[in-house]
Amino acid sequence: MTLSRLSRRDALAAGFRAFATGLGAFAGLVGRTDFARSQERKLLRIGMSAPNTTMDPHLQSNAPNNAVATHIFDTLVNNDEKSQSRPGLATAWRTIDDTHWEFDLRPGVKFSDGVALTPEDIAASIRRANDLPSTASFRTYTRAIKSVTSAPGKLLIETATPEPLLPNSLSRIRIIAARNKDLPSSDYNSGKAAIGTGPYILRTYTPGSAVALAPNPHYWGKAPPWSEVLLRIITNGGARLAALLSGDLDLVEQVPYDSVERLKKEPKLQLIRGVSSRFVYLAMDTERAATPFITDREGKPLPTNPLHDLRVRQALSMALNRQAIVERVMEGNALAAAQFLPTGGAGTSPRLKPTPFDAAKAGALLAEAGYPKGFRLTIHGPNDRIVNDAKIVQAVAQMFTRIGIDAKVEVMPWSVYATRSSNGEFSVALNSWGVNTGETSNPMVALLATYDVKAGMGAGNSGRYSNPTLDAKLKDALTTFDEAKRNALLAEASDIAFNDVALLPLHQEVLVAAARKGLSYATRADQYTLAMDVQPGA
Repeated sequence: MTLSRLSRRDALAAGFRAFATGLGAFAGLVGRTDFARSQERKLLRIGMSAPNTTMDPHLQSNAPNNAVATHIFDTLVNNDEKSQSRPGLATAWRTIDDTHWEFDLRPGVKFSDGVALTPEDIAASIRRANDLPSTASFRTYTRAIKSVTSAPGKLLIETATPEPLLPNSLSRIRIIAARNKDLPSSDYNSGKAAIGTGPYILRTYTPGSAVALAPNPHYWGKAPPWSEVLLRIITNGGARLAALLSGDLDLVEQVPYDSVERLKKEPKLQLIRGVSSRFVYLAMDTERAATPFITDREGKPLPTNPLHDLRVRQALSMALNRQAIVERVMEGNALAAAQFLPTGGAGTSPRLKPTPFDAAKAGALLAEAGYPKGFRLTIHGPNDRIVNDAKIVQAVAQMFTRIGIDAKVEVMPWSVYATRSSNGEFSVALNSWGVNTGETSNPMVALLATYDVKAGMGAGNSGRYSNPTLDAKLKDALTTFDEAKRNALLAEASDIAFNDVALLPLHQEVLVAAARKGLSYATRADQYTLAMDVQPGA
């Protein structure tokens, strides 16, 4: 990627840092702020259900990190609430041929320190997202980019192979100032490098607790209605709801499902529902010869990894009563899953249906595979990331127990779990993926393609599943511009993966949020809760 360097504009940058240092303290807002005071100050307080682990927009790709970063850093292409591509820093784009794209750049854009955005900033951001070492790399989205050059008002991107979904992929790459590309992630967390062109600037970041934002005075778009935004991280659903009920918060994400009926009776509050693209599943270690959290019934190591055997994976799938999870654990706020998206979604297969619950047949398959007495298994999961995650893991363990598996559970905070899961430490682990492209190539590349950091494949493939037949089919789909043909190839790839039980689908979430009346807000398919989407006076 070749472009000329952007001058540093040291004087302006220093001036902005002085301005930021002089801003009023924000930490006191973490505590109780009464409604009248928040209205007078145009303060918006949002209760977030999972912690972001960094303010570095290129360090680790997951929904909490990406949602928070979206407030500060723009992208060339935006994803709307339905995961459709919309203009961002690029106002339009087109293909020149199969491997060349042209993007029209929005004129007059400035960073929050007043420095003008240049094509070099965009190129540097793409390079950094591609190259930064990470356990959940953004290389999934940049892997095909060969070069980035510029012409007046335009950005030209060449790909190594045809890349029909490039605009959607670029909606994941947030743009930083090129002069900050070599700064460590700690400088983004402190605010020193958190300089973007988005609607907000970072005031303070307290890991695991809160993110405080203020409007970007140089934002190119419509000015946000809030003079202050506080994103409070409250992972416990009951505590998050209590803060809303007491007036300490204005909006909360992921309302506990058992509280929905109660909230319907609250005259000052409103429930907000929406369809989610989040796919919840169990990943399985299909790589290692011996997997660390599966032993025989006495706790002794097994000579081989049972998860290598298709019959064992089929048995685990048959042991799952998905409809019971939907009805009892999720209280009806989910759909039993057979593949990444509900049937009819782009790239889904009409031939795939949720595996029927059949404990007897599952037990027979285990015996046929050489495990008539089952084995001992520890299932891992987060306890503050996925809706009802700890309850889901407990339910799954009980279901596995019914087919002769001595299943135990270990859950932990997302801030710990995310890295361990991405590193592939577990044998069977609860995870989720937001299918934010609205089609199945994105989760297929991230979760099922053979793990290859350099190629940008399998970035989220924590079980290290590998299937050359699937890889070949996926490769064909990824280079096919004809949408109907691409979706047909992706449907065939879905058949290959899910018939091989590459992972265990559980369900797709239905999103339930709550807010005080007087706010206008609609949920997003990607489950990002964004202050930009909250409007006063509805």
